[in-house]
Amino acid sequence: MDHARPLIEDFPAHPDGDPAAALAGAVRERRTALGLSVPDLAERSGLSERQVRAVEAGHAMPTLPLLTALSAGLKPAP
Repeated sequence: MDHARPLIEDFPAHPDGDPAAALAGAVRERRTALGLSVPDLAERSGLSERQVRAVEAGHAMPTLPLLTALSAGLKPAP
């Protein structure tokens, strides 16, 4: 039995556009505005570089814990 997660493309179109693409753009824009590289964001958020790259590519179906970690990593440094 295959338990692979479905791709975002497997879901019907969202009425407001592609939520994965919107999230990808927002994360990338914020990361670059803070002057962070993908490895920097991964370290700050406690995520792997692979997870950050998947979100920024629009290939992730992020969970609430992943979004919470990204949010923490994208806060400006104190």
